[in-house]
Amino acid sequence: MMKGEVKMNVEKSPEKESLSWLPALVTIGIVLMGASWAVLGYFKYGFWVNNGPGGGFFPVLAGVGAAVLGTYELLFSPVRARAVGTRSLWPAAAMAITVASIPLVGMVLAMALFIVLWILVIERKAWYKAVLTGVGAGVAIYLVFALWLKVPFPQGFFLEMMQ
Repeated sequence: MMKGEVKMNVEKSPEKESLSWLPALVTIGIVLMGASWAVLGYFKYGFWVNNGPGGGFFPVLAGVGAAVLGTYELLFSPVRARAVGTRSLWPAAAMAITVASIPLVGMVLAMALFIVLWILVIERKAWYKAVLTGVGAGVAIYLVFALWLKVPFPQGFFLEMMQ
């Protein structure tokens, strides 16, 4: 220590120390989800059907891309993420809840509800803006993917019971 320097004791945050493993765990989750999208898209929905792209075409491409980029991030990325706080887990938790609700309410409704709740809880915007945005996004997703592209979205337990 040089003359005139002050020695400071710096305490590490227990929250940051306890979550230091989280970036690697999230990256592994991305690789696994990407691989499962690719497998389901290829085998369940069909990658190439009747001389054209099938319902699994985009899930296979997106899944392979996510798995490859996640693997690269895990193994070769020179940037190491710092530990994050628990508030940073909210997006992952929200998406996990959304994905878990798909078998009950269906893909389109789950995504619309995710958007509404995100705008209300995280963005703290007015309820009517959240509802209009969520309904608009749900309608757009349905029109583009279900009607125009004929992508077979999961309907969910409740919609299947109504039919």
